[in-house]
Amino acid sequence: METHDQKSCIEAGFLDNALVLIAVLDEKGRVISWNHAAETITGYSRDEVVGSANIWKHLYPDKEYRRGVTQKIADILKTKNYFENLETVIRTRSGDSHTILWNTKTILEAGMPRTIAVGMDVTGEREATLFRDSIIDNANVLIAVLDPKGTVQVWNKAAEVITGYSAGEVIGRHDIWKKIYPDTVYRRSITQKISQVITEHNSFENIETTIHTKNGEERILSWNTRQIGTGGTLHEIAIGRDITDQRKAEEALVAYMTEMTMRLKQPVSIVGSTLMESAQLMKNGLLDKDETIMVFEGQARNAAQIEANIREFQKAIVEKNKSIPEAYRKFLEG
Repeated sequence: METHDQKSCIEAGFLDNALVLIAVLDEKGRVISWNHAAETITGYSRDEVVGSANIWKHLYPDKEYRRGVTQKIADILKTKNYFENLETVIRTRSGDSHTILWNTKTILEAGMPRTIAVGMDVTGEREATLFRDSIIDNANVLIAVLDPKGTVQVWNKAAEVITGYSAGEVIGRHDIWKKIYPDTVYRRSITQKISQVITEHNSFENIETTIHTKNGEERILSWNTRQIGTGGTLHEIAIGRDITDQRKAEEALVAYMTEMTMRLKQPVSIVGSTLMESAQLMKNGLLDKDETIMVFEGQARNAAQIEANIREFQKAIVEKNKSIPEAYRKFLEG
């Protein structure tokens, strides 16, 4: 049977080898126990900490921040004698900042109240989250994350810029789709198309739709989706790329080709007919050398004028449509 001393040794060994910061405090906030992980995380040794309450001033050197943390803890303890998942940022001895997730429990030891404070270092997780959120927020495509009920959980900055609706207006709701697709018939047709594709593939790629922004402007988006999640709870990531300018550029190119065809058809036809007639006259000996030279020079001027008109029109198209793909732009500017 375990003796009290043996039990105390086991408990001490457990506390010292735990991978989380564990501090045991007396009723005045003085540290009674400070485990090895506490030393590693904070940089302050057990000998420097035990028997004093000064460690909190070292870990929270900024008075205003320390006062805010103290007030938050006091507010929590008004309703219960412990707190859960309280997140604070401590300053280690080396000057690094670490994010700690605190949980406490009050126990009685030899009739005396003791508080066990357990701090989990979540710095890496928080940095990873911030990095991920930064990537999402700074992406130049609309990114929305939806829960299984279609409620928007994430709405990045590009989504705000493209649609005109802020994250505050969208997150926690699922009516954004009625706003950006106000026409009931069009919205129903899109829903049916997406449902059919998702039934077959669980996702969709490059589906183009026309949305209405908050200010009434129409934008063309190319949508892709992916499902994420574990444990049976799936979330949908919807990525919308604004291809409005690209489509306008393509339409401009089609218009360019159409108009140039119309513009070239008549003058080229005239040049061709004139040369054919001249060739026939030459065969019949009805054109002398000087007359032939005049015909050729005249048609050369006509061809030069046609080329000048083409270049001028190409330049106007390029200047007017900044989103023309680079390959087409080089061709038009060549």
